Amino acid sequence: MKQVIELTVNFDLEFEAPRLVKVKAHWRLINGKIVKVRSHYRRIWVCR
Repeated sequence: MKQVIELTVNFDLEFEAPRLVKVKAHWRLINGKIVKVRSHYRRIWVCR
């Protein structure tokens, strides 16, 4: 006797992926001196 089995599989895919965020130029106090920090990109991890 053959049986037919119906199977439903759901995948909820959540993964972390890097994303680049631009950081604007700003001033920072390092060792008592004011130093200009250039604009650059920072990598952050976000869930998708």
